[in-house]
Amino acid sequence: MDPALQEMLDEFALRKLVHAYCRAVDRGDIAALRDLYHHDATDAHGAFSTGSVEGFFEQLVASRPFIKAMAHNITTVNFAVDGNSAEGEIYNIAVHTLAGRGRDVDLVIGGRYLDRYEKRADTWKLLERTIVTDWARVTDPSSMDMGHPITKDTLKGTLDETDPSYQFFSLLVARRPG
Repeated sequence: MDPALQEMLDEFALRKLVHAYCRAVDRGDIAALRDLYHHDATDAHGAFSTGSVEGFFEQLVASRPFIKAMAHNITTVNFAVDGNSAEGEIYNIAVHTLAGRGRDVDLVIGGRYLDRYEKRADTWKLLERTIVTDWARVTDPSSMDMGHPITKDTLKGTLDETDPSYQFFSLLVARRPG
């Protein structure tokens, strides 16, 4: 195959992987998230979780009662591909509303994922992820307000299979990257 075409196909697969991560983590879909990492992967999310990717998944499940909403947004992506290995610097803005003591708190983080990927059996997956925080903003108490006329009667997102997307989509939620 033409090397330029192969590079485009690999980068397209890596972009899909990065975006699939956002959907899986924002919907609390641990099974889908697990499919995005190799079994021997590591994930360094700072004090939240560092080490095996299984430890990261366990922390996500344990924290679920305290996470009211999340939205991970990918901005700039830079990939370098060398055969079946790749690296990526993925800029992101992650918005969280967390249940606090007596009130909710908003946490908005601007940062990057420093990723290493590996293609095994023709499928790209995460092998190593390290989180870099470039800036963060905490609003305590939360400024979230769903009472505005534009948002008041809209469907509300959830961090599980009750999210409206699971009932709306028949193709998108059934897909797994690969």
